[in-house]
Amino acid sequence: MLMQSRVLWGSALFSVVLVGGAAPGAVAAPAAVTGAAVSVGVGPWGTAKELAGVSRVVELESARNGTLAGLFVQGGRTVLSVRPAGTTTWGSTQAAPGATLQRTDDGAVTLLWWVPGTDGGPSTLRMSRLAPDGAAFGPVEDVATGTPASAGVDRRTPVTTVAAGSAGRQVVAWMDADRRLTVVERSGPRSPWSAPARLDRLPDPIVRPDHTYDYTLRDLHLAVATDGSVGLVWGGDSSYTGDGVDPDPTAYQWHYRFLEKPAGAASWTAPRALAQLGDQPRLVTLAAHPQGGFQLLAGGTYARKAAGAADWGAGQSTGIEAGPSAPAELLTAANGDVTAVGWQGGGPAVATRLASRGSWGAPQQLTRYAEDGPVGSTQTANGSVVVTYTQKRFVSSRTVRRDFVAQTVAGGSVSKPRTLSSRKDGTTSAGLVATDDKGRPVAAWTQSADDGSSRVSYTATTLSRALPKWHDYADDTRADLVGIGKGDTMNLFTQDSANPLVTYQTRTWADTTRVVPFGDFDGDRCNDLVVRLPGGETRLYTPVCGGLPAPDSAYRRLARDWSGYDTLLSSGDQTGDGRPDLLARDARTGDLYLYAHNGTDGFLARKKIRSAWTGYNRVIGAGDLNGDGIGDVLALDKSGELWRYNGVRGGTLKDRVLVFKDWGGSYQDVVGAGDVNGDGRDDLVSRDTSNRLWLNAGTGTGTFKNRVQAAGDATYWKSWASLG
Repeated sequence: MLMQSRVLWGSALFSVVLVGGAAPGAVAAPAAVTGAAVSVGVGPWGTAKELAGVSRVVELESARNGTLAGLFVQGGRTVLSVRPAGTTTWGSTQAAPGATLQRTDDGAVTLLWWVPGTDGGPSTLRMSRLAPDGAAFGPVEDVATGTPASAGVDRRTPVTTVAAGSAGRQVVAWMDADRRLTVVERSGPRSPWSAPARLDRLPDPIVRPDHTYDYTLRDLHLAVATDGSVGLVWGGDSSYTGDGVDPDPTAYQWHYRFLEKPAGAASWTAPRALAQLGDQPRLVTLAAHPQGGFQLLAGGTYARKAAGAADWGAGQSTGIEAGPSAPAELLTAANGDVTAVGWQGGGPAVATRLASRGSWGAPQQLTRYAEDGPVGSTQTANGSVVVTYTQKRFVSSRTVRRDFVAQTVAGGSVSKPRTLSSRKDGTTSAGLVATDDKGRPVAAWTQSADDGSSRVSYTATTLSRALPKWHDYADDTRADLVGIGKGDTMNLFTQDSANPLVTYQTRTWADTTRVVPFGDFDGDRCNDLVVRLPGGETRLYTPVCGGLPAPDSAYRRLARDWSGYDTLLSSGDQTGDGRPDLLARDARTGDLYLYAHNGTDGFLARKKIRSAWTGYNRVIGAGDLNGDGIGDVLALDKSGELWRYNGVRGGTLKDRVLVFKDWGGSYQDVVGAGDVNGDGRDDLVSRDTSNRLWLNAGTGTGTFKNRVQAAGDATYWKSWASLG
């Protein structure tokens, strides 16, 4: 618990890392740091607004221009509503019984539904399209007539699906009542639809004396590649559907096939099995790849079929499975980074394949305690992926509510969860997410009592992003503590929840790793981190706004071996150019060096600003202690005297001034934590050898008040190997 009612964690890029095991000798300069301009990150979530009369959010999709389309339950019936680009108001509703909304590869949104025939005759498949840059759905079209499958179909799998490419090609596929894969297509929006073509068929039921194993459709997915090629994955299994023990497990068989119609080809390829689908595929993902060809995810294995390639590439393990009731999603950024959003163990998880490396990073589980339900995902304007799901909350091992939660993924790093629904015990919330015309995520969800009553729906989006406060890594405008845990974790301590001692963590970091909270290096208005690994390699991580990186998240190597520095620290802006800078002390000589931000995407060559600081046990990045806008440095000598060196514009330091006598001997960590108590002045946070945390509030004139015990007991802080 907090000892002071309004203690907040300091937001400084003003922190110190003491790096043990330093080797004597010269220290190499950092490697060149290069990169493209970075866009502003996804902003914090705004206040939720009620969707009047909506008792359930069924589907939510967005067209390329950000026009939103939603299927909602209102007044006991399913209705369609549109929120045109450039507005925040949902339009009037129209009935849409039995319809589905599907976003296609050209950026359009299609409404599909079957109209039953009269007197048992064939049904009519109808569609209406919201064009990629449209504001409303177009006229209703009759696509085909037929008898779609109904009995025996897994209700989680759409019987009918649609795909469309940027060149105008459109394809619709469904399974008919005779288990046949049926396709119609046309070359453009104004072209006539072809006659239905039957391309494949699920096998007949397997009949046994005790049970009939009827094939059930599990997957039906279309995608149109950038060159106009069409890919199709479909299949099902003959699972046991009776009660009790399966009398004949050998009858459990699969029929999964991939078909393709290359651009310009007159016919489809023959159905063929894919080894990449595994032995027992179910809930497979198929998507076009923005750089050409197709990609799929099945049973945790990712494979890509490049544009023009005759076959699929070798499978790559992702660690991401389909969810209990839905396939995983594959979302690809313009640079080729692919993020898989799916399931691992008891909850949703993500993994990223960085195009620069050509391999998948370790999967990161978002939660182990998710409700089986919709996991939404959408890609924002800057390539970040926003994921939504329902999170179980517990008190004494009892589920007290189910929250609707959002997290952002970028470059392999994941933000801290943000609860969007009201935190009211005895309620359940679930919803979906899409992207609006400003490239922002828009979430819509329904919150109800656990018994299903009192159903109210809401929507929210993210706000514009302001310049970050130092040490705000939870994206809540409050300052936080970052450090390394003894359980091979990077820890984020924040007070934005009812229980601030529930720490957000990423894995797997060796407990001898050292982390320096650094401030916004790349200009995306999110704070970044300098991390030194146990072997001396030093990296700059620019994680997603509001989150922490994993070791294999996107990073820039500053040096292969900086073990010659025993201290790395940042005091914010040392030079007066508005960008954070890095300081480092040579272990052998005690010389203090400045690595000034070069104003774009790297550091200038190091510059010595102090010599022979071998008499100091600690050098601490303290932040702006006197309010002049320049970072200051604290140094603790071997006799226990704490000295302040005020920063000078240009990157030098003034002569030292005594701050405390006989101070700091009982501390194992001392960090410049920025404005902890909310008074606008930078403070110090220290952890003593008994693992108690202390706050010395800054006065704004370069001095500090007497210490007060801060947050958490010794048992909690003992689990931290170091503070950043």
